[in-house]
Amino acid sequence: MNAPTDFDIGPLTWVKSEIDLALERADKALQDFAAGATDDHADRTQIRFCRTHLHQVQGALTIVGLDGVTQVAEALEFLLEGMEKQELPADPSTVDLIQRALAALRHYLDDLISGQPNQPMRLLSLYREVQSARGREHVQASDLFFPDLRMRPPQRSGPAVKLGRNEFEHRLRQQRAHFQRGLLAWLRSPTAGAGAAEMLAAVKRIEAIQEMPSARAFWWVATAFLTALGEGALPPDAAARQLCSRIDLQSRRLLEGSSNVAERLMRDALYLVGIASSNHRAVRKVKEAYQLSTLLPGSVSGVPIALDSVRRRLREAITATEEAWNKFCAGTMQALPTFRANAATLSTIAQELGHPDFCRLVQAIAEVASFLGQTPARHSEPLAMENATAILLAQTAQENIQYLGSSFTHQVDVMVARIHDCIAGTPLRPGSELPSLDEISRQAQEKMLVGQVAREIKSNLAQIEQMLDAFFRDAERGADLAALDSPLRQVIGALSMMRHDGAVRVLRQCAKDIERFSNPDYVPSQADFEGVAEQLSLVGFFVDAIQTGASDFDNFVSRMKADAAPVVVPDAAASVEQEVEQQKRETHALLVALKEQPSDSDLRQEVQQNLAALQKDADLVADKELGQQTKQMLSALAAGGDAARQIDLAMATLKPEAPVTPPPSAETLQLSQATAEEVDAELLEIFLEEADEVLASIDQNLRLIEQRPHDIEVLTGLRRSIHTLKGSGRMVGLKDFGEAAWSVEQVLNLWLRQEQAATPSLLDLLGQAYAAFFTWLQQLKTGVGQLPDVTRLITLATLLRENGQAASERPSTGLTGEPATATTASPSPDLAPTITSIAQMAEVVARSRLSIAPALAGIFRDEAEGHLATLQREFARLEADLTAPTTHEMYRAAHTLAGIAGTVGIDAVNHLGHALERALLRRNQAAQRDSLEAFETVRQAIAELNLMLADIVREHEPEPLPSLLEALDSLYPELAVEELAQLAEAAAAEEEAAPAMPEALAGGRRASESTSEPVAPPAIPALQDELDEQLLPLFIEEALDLNQSIAAQLHAWRSNPADPEPVRRLARLFHTLKGSARMAGAMNLGDLTHAIESRMQEAQGAGAAPPELIDDIDSAFDVIVQVIERLQRGETGDAPIEVSDATASELLAETLAGTLPAAGENVPGTAYPEVPEADADSSQRASLRVRADLIDRLVNEAGELSIARSRIEGEMRGIKASLLDLTENVIRLRRQLRDIEIQAELQMQSRTAQAGEQHADFDPLEFDRFTRFQELTRMMAESVNDVATVQQNLLKNLDDANAAIIAQARLNREVQQELMSVRMVPFGNIADRLYRIVRQVSKEIGRRANLEISGAQLELDRSVLDKMVAPLEHMLRNAIAHGLEDAQHRLTMGKPEIGEISLTLKQEGNEIILSLSDDGAGLDIDRLRERGLSSGLLHKDDASNPERVVELIFAPGISTANEVSQLSGRGIGMDVLKSEVTSLGGRIEVVSLPGQGTTFRLYLPLTLAVTKALLIRSGNRQYAIPSAMIEQALDLKEKALARIRDAREAVWTGNHYPFNYLPHLLGDGQALPEKHTQYWVLLLRSGSKRVALQVDELLGNQEIVVKNIGAQLARVIGIDGATVLGNGQVVLILNPIALASRDRQPAAVSPVPTIRQPLTDGSRTASVPTIIIVDDSLTVRKITSRLLAREGYQVMTAKDGVDALEQLVAVVPDVMLIDIEMPRMDGFELTRNVRSDKRLGSVPIIMITSRTAEKHRQYALELGVNHYLGKPYQEDELLRLVKRHVSELRHQT
Repeated sequence: MNAPTDFDIGPLTWVKSEIDLALERADKALQDFAAGATDDHADRTQIRFCRTHLHQVQGALTIVGLDGVTQVAEALEFLLEGMEKQELPADPSTVDLIQRALAALRHYLDDLISGQPNQPMRLLSLYREVQSARGREHVQASDLFFPDLRMRPPQRSGPAVKLGRNEFEHRLRQQRAHFQRGLLAWLRSPTAGAGAAEMLAAVKRIEAIQEMPSARAFWWVATAFLTALGEGALPPDAAARQLCSRIDLQSRRLLEGSSNVAERLMRDALYLVGIASSNHRAVRKVKEAYQLSTLLPGSVSGVPIALDSVRRRLREAITATEEAWNKFCAGTMQALPTFRANAATLSTIAQELGHPDFCRLVQAIAEVASFLGQTPARHSEPLAMENATAILLAQTAQENIQYLGSSFTHQVDVMVARIHDCIAGTPLRPGSELPSLDEISRQAQEKMLVGQVAREIKSNLAQIEQMLDAFFRDAERGADLAALDSPLRQVIGALSMMRHDGAVRVLRQCAKDIERFSNPDYVPSQADFEGVAEQLSLVGFFVDAIQTGASDFDNFVSRMKADAAPVVVPDAAASVEQEVEQQKRETHALLVALKEQPSDSDLRQEVQQNLAALQKDADLVADKELGQQTKQMLSALAAGGDAARQIDLAMATLKPEAPVTPPPSAETLQLSQATAEEVDAELLEIFLEEADEVLASIDQNLRLIEQRPHDIEVLTGLRRSIHTLKGSGRMVGLKDFGEAAWSVEQVLNLWLRQEQAATPSLLDLLGQAYAAFFTWLQQLKTGVGQLPDVTRLITLATLLRENGQAASERPSTGLTGEPATATTASPSPDLAPTITSIAQMAEVVARSRLSIAPALAGIFRDEAEGHLATLQREFARLEADLTAPTTHEMYRAAHTLAGIAGTVGIDAVNHLGHALERALLRRNQAAQRDSLEAFETVRQAIAELNLMLADIVREHEPEPLPSLLEALDSLYPELAVEELAQLAEAAAAEEEAAPAMPEALAGGRRASESTSEPVAPPAIPALQDELDEQLLPLFIEEALDLNQSIAAQLHAWRSNPADPEPVRRLARLFHTLKGSARMAGAMNLGDLTHAIESRMQEAQGAGAAPPELIDDIDSAFDVIVQVIERLQRGETGDAPIEVSDATASELLAETLAGTLPAAGENVPGTAYPEVPEADADSSQRASLRVRADLIDRLVNEAGELSIARSRIEGEMRGIKASLLDLTENVIRLRRQLRDIEIQAELQMQSRTAQAGEQHADFDPLEFDRFTRFQELTRMMAESVNDVATVQQNLLKNLDDANAAIIAQARLNREVQQELMSVRMVPFGNIADRLYRIVRQVSKEIGRRANLEISGAQLELDRSVLDKMVAPLEHMLRNAIAHGLEDAQHRLTMGKPEIGEISLTLKQEGNEIILSLSDDGAGLDIDRLRERGLSSGLLHKDDASNPERVVELIFAPGISTANEVSQLSGRGIGMDVLKSEVTSLGGRIEVVSLPGQGTTFRLYLPLTLAVTKALLIRSGNRQYAIPSAMIEQALDLKEKALARIRDAREAVWTGNHYPFNYLPHLLGDGQALPEKHTQYWVLLLRSGSKRVALQVDELLGNQEIVVKNIGAQLARVIGIDGATVLGNGQVVLILNPIALASRDRQPAAVSPVPTIRQPLTDGSRTASVPTIIIVDDSLTVRKITSRLLAREGYQVMTAKDGVDALEQLVAVVPDVMLIDIEMPRMDGFELTRNVRSDKRLGSVPIIMITSRTAEKHRQYALELGVNHYLGKPYQEDELLRLVKRHVSELRHQT
C-alpha cells in the first residue's frame, strides 16, 4: 500500500478511459435511483449497479498504485453497500454527496493526467464527509497520506555497536524509563515543552542501538518528530499526544523481541513531521528523504470545481471549435457556419463554468466568429493566428481550470486586446506579445504532432504484431514476413526523427530477428518469439508514454523492469498490521470454539491471552474499535458467566473489513454462459451497451451519406464510429470483430485523405459492415445463430484500400460532358490484375439489390419494425412462463408481417413470417408447449426476421432460410389418431376405375415426339385441392412412412429388374398412397400417384423392366416426395414443383398415349394379393410416438442422475476416509490413555509405600485409596470404547449405503441405456434421401451413377445423423460432379459406363466410421495446387506435399470446378462438411488415387449423450479419455519408461505407438511430470492412428454424461466435449490422437522424470519439485499441503518419522518439512536418520514446531536442520525458503 511520490501516469493512461466510463455509468445509475426513489424503501438495484461500477474503478486504481484515491473509492463503496443493505439512509443529501465524490475522483485523475502531482490529501474534506455519512466521525488526515516507506535512514559514520541480547534489553529498559518519565512531564505541561528533551534523548539512544536499517527507520523519524515537538513547531494537540503514547508502545514491542513497526504508526509520524514548521536539520533530512513536501497540497485556487458534465461538454466544444476553425483557415468556407455555432455553444458552456477570465477569453473567440460571419472577406493571416492561439489557450486553461492564477488573467488581457486589434484592422503592437502565449502555442502544436505520430506508430506496430502473431501460430507463413519491412522502416524513421535512439536500436534488432525468421532454414524457437514480442511490447508502451512526457527510452525500460521486479528488502519483516491480522484470525477461531464450549477454562484462558495481545497492538495500528471491543471482551471473560453476546460482537469486529464484491447483473451472467470465448463478462456488457449506440449512429450517417455523398463531415462521423467499434471490440477480446472494423476504418481513412465522395463500392462496403456488426451483436446478446464470417468483408476492404478503388470509380467526363469511356475501357496492363481481382471479389461479395422501390421499402420497414417489436415483447413474456399460451397479439403480428411482406414482394420475410405464424398457432394445441428446443427455434426465427429487416434497410434482398422454415414446420406436432390407414384403405376400395388424364398431357407428349424442338413440360393437372385440416396431418404422417417403404422397394427393383416381388409391393404401396391422398383432399397428388400406379401395372405385365422405366418411376416418385414436403410445410399441393428435365411430361404423357387401360378394363396382374403375414404382423405391432425433444430431455436428466450419484459416491468416500482417520485417532487415544493408567497405577503404589505399615492388612482396593484421577482415567477409557462402537456402527451403515448406491447405479445405467436406444436411429432412415440426391444430380449433369450403401442398419445418435445429412448430400454431389468422369471418358479408360459410389458404415468402439468412395478420376492434385498457390493458402514449400495439397479441399473458396453452377464451384461445401464434423468431435481422412477414385473417411461419435471414459490426471487438472480408444494401460517402472522415452515410441503386439506426454500435447511445453515409483502410459488407437500417452495418474473408469461445449471450443482440435463430475468439476473430454496430429513445437523439457539420485551422480532429469511434510497433526498436514500444492509443488505427507522413512525408500524429496513431537519417531530422531543416510543426506530440512526455545533451536541446527520455524509460521517465509532450496538444488544439478 505504499506508493512512490514521483507517480508514473503511464499505467493510468492505459486504463483512464475505462475508469471514466465506469464513473459515468456509476453516476447514471445513481441518477436513475434518485429519479425513481419515492421513499426509503425504494428499489436498491440501481445502487447495486452503481457499486458494481465503482468496484471496477477501485480495482483499477489499486492496480495502478493510487493508494490514497483507492482509499476514497473504498469508503464510497462501503457507503453504497450500507445503502444497498438499508443499513444507511438513501436520502437526497447522501446521493448528492456520492455524486460529488464521483466527480471529484474524475477531476483528480484528470489533474494527474495533465501533470498535477499525486496528492490524495486534496480529497481529505470530501473523504471526511463520506466517512461521516458512514457513521465514522474520527477521521485522521493521515488516512490519505501514503509516503514511500521503503526509504531508509542515512548510514552511520562508524560501525554499529554489537550488543548481546541481555545488554540490549538492559539499555532498552533504561531508555524506555527515561522516555516514560519525559512523557509524563510533557503531558502535565505540554505548552511549556517540559519533558520533550528527555523523550528526544531517549529515542536517539534507542535509535543508536538498532543494527538493521529497517529497525532504525522508525526511530529516526521519531527523532525528527520529537525535535519539532520540542521546538514548538507542532501543536501539543491530541494527535501529538497519541503519537507519543504509541512510541512508548513501540518501545515495549521492541523490548518483547519484535522490531516490527506498524505502517500506520510510521505514516502518522511522517505526516506530523511533514506539517511541522521547523527548519531543524533532523526534520529537514526526514522531509527530504521521504519527499513529504510533494505529498502535502499547497494553496488551491478558490475557483469552484465545475460539474463533471460541464467540464466534459466544455472539452468537446473546444475541440469542435478548433476543428471548424482549422477547416475554415484551410479554405473550406462551408465550415464558417459550423465555427459560429460551435463558438456560440462554447460561450454558453463557459457561462455555466463561472470563471470570469475564461469567459472573457471565450467571448473574444465568439466575437471573431460573429465578425467573420458578417464580413468573411476580412479574414486575414494575423487574425487566423491570433484566434488559433486563443483557442489553444482556452484548451490549455480548461485542463487546469482550478489552478489558474493571476498570470492567466494577464494572458487573457493580452489575448483579448490582440484579437480586438485584428478585428479593428489595427496593426498589432510589438509589445503585446507574451512569451507564455508563444510557449503555449508551441507546446500545443508539439503535443498534437506527437499524438499524431504516436498514433501512426501504434497503427504500424499493431500491423507488425498481428502478422507476427500469425507467423508464431503457423511457422509455415515465413514468406509473409517480408511485408513487415515497410512498416518497420516507417516506425524506425519516425522514432529517429524524434531522437529516441534507444527505441530505434531495439527495433533494428527486431528487424534483424524478423529477417532471420523469414529464412527458409530457420528452426522456430519459442524463446525467439517471446523475445521479439517482449521488445515490441516495450516499444509500444514507450510510444504510449511519449504522449505523457516520457523522453528517454532507456530510463523508461529501466523503470518498467524495476516496477515489474519484486522489491527485495534484505531485512524486511512483517509489519504489525500483518501480525494483527494473523492474531485476529486466530482469535476469531478461538472465539468460535469458545462459543461452542463455554465451560472450557483452558480455552477461555487462551482467548484472554490473545485478546490482551490484540488490545496492546490495537493502538499501534490506530484501530480504536478493535481496542474497545477487546477491552469489553476481556472484562466480560474476567467477570465469568455467559459472554455469548460479547463473543458475537467480538467475532464481528475481528472479521476483516472489506466491501462485499457486488454480484454481476443478470445480463452479464447470461452473456458469460452464452459465449465460449475467454471474455470478461462485465466489459462485454458495457461493450454491448456502447455498441448499440454506435450502430444507431452508423445507421443514421449511412442514410445521410447516401443522400449527400460529398459530405465529408458525415464520412468523418462514420470513421469515428467504426474506430470506436474497433477499439471496444479489441478491448473485450473480439479479435475478428476488431479486425473487420479496422479494415473498414482504413478504407475510410483513405477516402478522407483524398477528400473523395462516397462511391457505390464504398457504400456497399459500409452496408455490409453494418449488417455484419449488427448480426454479431445480436448473436452475442441472444446466443442464437452463428457469428458472421467477416473474411469477405476484410478482403473487399483490403482491395478497395490497396488498389485505389476510389480513383478508379471517380466519374470522369470530357469537355462535352460525355463519359470518358476510353479510359475505363482500356485499363493499363499494370492495373489489369487489380481490376480483375476486384471484379472477382465483387462477384463474391455482391448481393442482389432490393427489387422494390426505396419509398415502398421505407413504408414497409416502418410498419414491419412495429410488428417485430410486438413479437420480441410477447416472446419475452412467454420466456417468463413457458407453459403460457401464445397470445393473440403475437401470432397476429407474425401474420401481419408475413402479409405485408407478401404484398410488397419480399418473399423471404413472407415465408418465414407464415411459418412462424403456423408454429405459434400449433403451439396452443401441442402437448408439450414448454419445449426448450422449440423456444430456441422461435427465438432464432424472430432474430432472423430482425436481420432481414436490417438487409432491407441496406436495400439488399433478404436471403431465404429453408432450413429454418423446415425447423419451424416441425415444431409442436399435433396428437396422432390411428384412423388414417383404415380410411385410406376404404377410400381406395370404393374408388372407381381411374379417370382418363387430360388430353393436354397426351398432346404434350405427342408434340414432343413429333418435333425436335424442345417443348416445355406441361403442368401437373390443375385440379383444385380440397385439403381437410383434420386429416392432412394424419396423411402426412402416414405418407412419410410409405415413402420410406417405396424407396426401399425401388432400390430392390433396380438391383434386380427381373424380380416381380418389388413391383408387386410397389404397386400396392402406390395404391395405398393414392387412396390416402384423395381422402385427405390432395387431389393433384392422388392423380399423379394414380399415373405412377398405372405405369407399375405395365411393368407387372412386361416382365423384366428396362432401366429407363425404373428411372422414370424414380423421377416421378421424387416429384411425389416434393409435393408431400410442401404439404408438410403448409403449402398447397398445387403449388409449382421443381421437376428436373421433363420428368412429369415424359411419364404421364407416355402413360396416356396408349399404355393406360380403358375404364373398367381388367389389366393382367392388377389383382393385389394380401400383404404377407410377416409384414402384417410388423405393421400391427404397438408403437408409441414420442417427441424427440422429450427423449433428449429424459436422456439429459438420466445423465444428471448419474452426476448426482457420483456426487453422493464422492461424499461417501469422503465420509469413509474421515471414519478411517477417526479409527486411527481412537487407536492413538487408547494408547495414550493406557500410558496415563500406568502412570496412575505407579502413583498409587508409590503413595501406598509411603503410608508405611499402618494399613498393611488392607489391600489398596479394600482401603479405597483411588483418587479422582484414577476414576477419570477409567471413565475416559469407557468413553473411548463408546466412540469406537459408534465408529464401527457408522462403518457398517456406510457399507450398507454403498451397496444400495451400487444397486441404484445399475438401475440408472439400465434406464440410461434404454433411453439411449430410443434416441438411436438407423442410418437407413436417410438412405432414401441419399438415393434421391444421386438420381437428381445424375440427371442434371448427364452422368449415370449407382449408390451402394453398406451397414445402413447401424444406429447413430439422432443429433449426429441430423447434422450429417446436408454434408453427406454435398459429398454425393461432389462425387458425381467432380469425381466421376463422363460416360465416353469412362469407356475410354476401360471403366463401366455407370459410375459406382459406395457408402460404408462400420462401428469401432464408440465411433462410427463412414467411408464414401467413388471409382472416378480422383482429386485433381495439380489444379488444387494451382488454386492454393494463387490464393495464398498454400506455401510453395508445401506444394510438393500431397497431404497438404489435399487438405486444401476443405479451405473456403477453393474449388476444382471450372465454373460456378448450382451444384458446385463456390468452394464452401467441403468447408461446411469439415465444420460440421469438427463440431461433432469427429475428424476426416482423405485418400485419393489418380484414375481410381477418392475415399473420404468420416470418424463420428456414436452418441453425443453418454459414454464410458477413463478419468486421468495431468498436473493439477483432470481430463477424460473415451474408453473406446484405449487399447492398453501400461504400468511401468523408471527403466521401462526410459526405454520408451529414448525410442520415442512404444511397441505392443507388433504395433508402434508414438510416445507423448499429455501436457505437451496441450501446448504446455514447460510442464514437468511428477515423480512416482510407477508410471502410467496409455496405448490409444483410433482408426489407423495410434499414440502412447503418459499421464500422471489414473483416476478410474466411469460412465460420463457428455455436455455441449459450444461452437467455439468444438472447433478446437482434440476436444470432443466436456462432462461434469460428481463434485461439480467440469472436465474436458480429450481425443489425444487428434491432439498428436497437430503441428507442434518440440517439448522444451524432458517428458519423463527420473527418481533423484545423490548429488554426486551429477545428473538428474527435470521433474516437479517434491516436498514431504512430516507431522502428526492432520490439520497441519492438510493446510501446508494445500499451500504448497497451490504453488505447483508435488506434496507427500507422513504422520510420523517411521512413516516418513518408509516413503523415503522409494522417493528422494527436494525439501523436508518436519515437526518435533511425533509418535513412534520424533523429528530429532528422523533428522539423525536422514543425515546418516548417504542417499538422503543432502536433502534440505525445515523444522516447524511450537517449541521455539533457543535450546531446541540449537539442538536442531546441530543435528543438521537447515531452518527452524515456529508455529504458526509465516506462509511467505516458508514459501521463500522452499523456493530457494529447490532453486539451489536445480542449479547444482
